[in-house]
Amino acid sequence: MKTPSSPSTRLIALSCAVYFTSYLTRKAYEASILAICDETGLDRTAAGLAGTATVALYGGGQFVTGLMADRFNPCRIVLAALLLTAACNLALPFAVGSVAALVALQAVNGFAQAMFWPPLVKILANSLSKERYNGAVFVVNVAANIAIIAIFALVAGCVRFAGWRLSFWIVAGMALAMAVAWGQLCSGGFWTRVLESANPESRIPSAKPETRNSNPNSAKSFPIAIAVLIPIALAIVCMGIMRDGIEVWAPSIISDLYGLSTSSSTASVVILPIFAVASMAAARALRRALGSEEKGALALYSLGLLCALVLLPVSRNPDASGQAGAVAHASIITGLPLIALLSASMHGANLLLIGELPGRFAGSGHVGVLSGLLNSCVYVGAALSIYGFPVLQRHFSGWRPVFAIWAVVLALGVALIAVALRLTAHGRNGGGHVLGAEEGASGH
Repeated sequence: MKTPSSPSTRLIALSCAVYFTSYLTRKAYEASILAICDETGLDRTAAGLAGTATVALYGGGQFVTGLMADRFNPCRIVLAALLLTAACNLALPFAVGSVAALVALQAVNGFAQAMFWPPLVKILANSLSKERYNGAVFVVNVAANIAIIAIFALVAGCVRFAGWRLSFWIVAGMALAMAVAWGQLCSGGFWTRVLESANPESRIPSAKPETRNSNPNSAKSFPIAIAVLIPIALAIVCMGIMRDGIEVWAPSIISDLYGLSTSSSTASVVILPIFAVASMAAARALRRALGSEEKGALALYSLGLLCALVLLPVSRNPDASGQAGAVAHASIITGLPLIALLSASMHGANLLLIGELPGRFAGSGHVGVLSGLLNSCVYVGAALSIYGFPVLQRHFSGWRPVFAIWAVVLALGVALIAVALRLTAHGRNGGGHVLGAEEGASGH
């Protein structure tokens, strides 16, 4: 029986601390983007281009760092990520005078951020039982959302009292402190002790040739598994468009629609991660009730679509509708929770499709690269929306047409998940294992 101070428990706590820090250093720019534009006069499209560079390198880097995590010591990869992102955040306040320098620096930070998730998944999947792995992924994602609350609150405070630059230097210092703590544990053999303490019978199995080939249907089911992953990957792109696009541009949406100040708009976005944590808890309950990650994701995509459809009639541009005073307050009371619930539904789907689904494949020995590949799809969508949302808003002279595009994107996501479920059912009827379904079910 494991005690609260067991190596695996400390591993989960440390993973939460590392991922918390990674989100501080990744989201600092997103939380500051409105303040940076207001103070420096930087065009929103140019600011969005820097954000797109981050997610492009983050998404593309996921596949590379997934391969690295399967081949090299994942602890050292995480240590390098902490040091690199600390350097980027220290330098960013000095780069805002040049769009090229800002884009380049954010691209480097994007790759540094790509070095966190696949190695952490590799460490957790190879160290914990199936059910504990799912629980660990949940709490690590909760830590990430607490970090979003913390960074938006930190930036709002810095903007109000000291300036947005201070927030970057604070998170850089935290990353350096985390690097020291992580480096000491890695050099002290902590990773080895975690593996030695894990129960071999309950741990998600490591890759062994006989394990991979023991299923007589494996050759038959592999093409079906690939066919199912294709619509899932495309649905994840849709999720990235919504989740990250909303996170980055929510302060601007709120400021434009409801006339709030920069600091108030930034502070109001704290509601998004609060809703996201609740959504992730609901996502786990949905997965248990419905029997699979895909079915739970379908329910969450459908909820997001409903929110987008309701958001259309309740949102009006102040300039277009002349709303003011009580009308504007009534609109924000309705609109902000809808935006938060829509964003939260995508976070819940992210937990299921990016966090839990790769755990089914730990026995293949390629969980790192699969995790990185699926996670990279999120940031294909994020790159499109972070750059595209302000372009669309400017083109249509308002956010309501953008909300209509949200509904189209979410409807496409619903259709893609439905296709994946249909292919999964077809594969099971044919007698094969699809996406590790039977193996994964026992761990859920």
